Amino acid sequence: NGAHERRIREIIKEAWPTLPVTLSHELNPIAREYRRTISSVIDAALQPIVSIYVSRLEAVLRKSGYTNALMIANSLGGMMPPEEIRKKPIYSVMSGPTLAPMAAKRICDEPDLVVVDMGGTSFDVSAIRSGQVIISPEAMITEFDMLGIPKIDVRSVGAGGGSIAWVDAGGWLRVGPESVGASPGPACYGSGGVKPTVTDANVVLGLIDPDYFLGGRMKLDKVAAETAVQGIANSLGVSLLDAAYAIHSTVSHNMIAAIEDITIKEGIDPRESYFVAGGGATACHMAEMARALDIKRFLIPKFSAGLSAFGGLISDIAWEEKATLVTDATNFSLEKTNKLLKSLRRQGTDFLSRSNVDRKDWRFEYSFLGRYQYQSWEIEVPFVLPNGELLRTEIEQLIEQFHAMHERIYTVKNVEDLVEFTTWKVRAIGANNIFETSLSPESVTDSGGSPIKRGGRQAYLPDAGGLLELPVYNGTDVDPGNLIEGPALIEEETMTILLPPDAVARTNILGNYLVNL
Repeated sequence: NGAHERRIREIIKEAWPTLPVTLSHELNPIAREYRRTISSVIDAALQPIVSIYVSRLEAVLRKSGYTNALMIANSLGGMMPPEEIRKKPIYSVMSGPTLAPMAAKRICDEPDLVVVDMGGTSFDVSAIRSGQVIISPEAMITEFDMLGIPKIDVRSVGAGGGSIAWVDAGGWLRVGPESVGASPGPACYGSGGVKPTVTDANVVLGLIDPDYFLGGRMKLDKVAAETAVQGIANSLGVSLLDAAYAIHSTVSHNMIAAIEDITIKEGIDPRESYFVAGGGATACHMAEMARALDIKRFLIPKFSAGLSAFGGLISDIAWEEKATLVTDATNFSLEKTNKLLKSLRRQGTDFLSRSNVDRKDWRFEYSFLGRYQYQSWEIEVPFVLPNGELLRTEIEQLIEQFHAMHERIYTVKNVEDLVEFTTWKVRAIGANNIFETSLSPESVTDSGGSPIKRGGRQAYLPDAGGLLELPVYNGTDVDPGNLIEGPALIEEETMTILLPPDAVARTNILGNYLVNL
């Protein structure tokens, strides 16, 4: 009942007509007071920041001659017009990382994916089950702070190319969560940074060519990297190369722990998923992480460094409307539920109209939050509405779908318990058809042979025998269907792939690397 909140807004508007006001029953209409409160506080805090930023961005783009529509990412894995994100800026929180799983879905048709993305400051990991991204109702924005609204379940840890290596009081090596950021950046950037980072370690190890960073457009300072890492070597009492490899391996295991958090701890066997690597720094670590998790195959996109950005280009325009209506399986309020669903769909229709989406590209998805009687928490269950409204004969299907989802999440179900329905959702989607290719990992055009070698480089791989002379391949020379056997290094403009001795890579028709261990 939003009557009191609406009256408060009227009073505020009388005193401060231009002040933006967030009302919890409009922003987050669920039967959870704390979540409504915290989401409203965060949204109100973001109102001036996001509004000013988006307005300035629009002005600069128009002044620069950009005439097409501007779309902003939201935390539900979709895009929306600027005026919509200004209304509810909380949906911009962590919106960038949600685009990586959307991109992975579009370039790979495997039903179960784990998507990892290692950038400069953080490592993000998400999962896709049966072709669907996982929406978390318990989204967090730090280890301790709840967001209050559902968003795509992306877990982040402080593990990136700029993560700082340090030795704690007990003599243990740590990597992250603190990062040097883009400025001054790692020591090897030559921009004033002196602290040892993951990128510095990979330069010392010979994994990254200091003369071919960003395709040669940026030269790295190997001596500065060695000087920074030497401090760690002195603290640990080991050689320079062993210290660099300890940094490399430690950050890999930090990322492995994040992968286990979203798979094993959620009842998912990571070995049953296909892995997709995103981010500019991931390809140097992917094989080591895969081996530790006993994963035999994974995909490294040719544009891995821009995976999330690509996700923004191909994601649908999407928005979600929800409202609370509590009913149960025994006394199901069919008329009220249908009235609510129609209202939510009408709001979704208004959103798509405001977003100038062609009607032929409209699509609507439905879900409810349900629980067993006396349970504290609900789970989200998608359902279809083929007749435009819910029929009484379809209520039993909703109940069965709830039991199945409960068993999938918690491995147990109790068909004798009463099912309660608390919240109803309608997602309005404007399909983006700009890129429709979806490939099986095995979709390759066999051109035969291997690309030419561009030379060799010494790299330190203790598990493979120490300092090895590795062949180096350039991504511009790799054709679809080419085979590259490890150990080897493959250099693209924005990433370097490390293939250990037990790895074989093959490219598909999009130029993406399919790696088998």
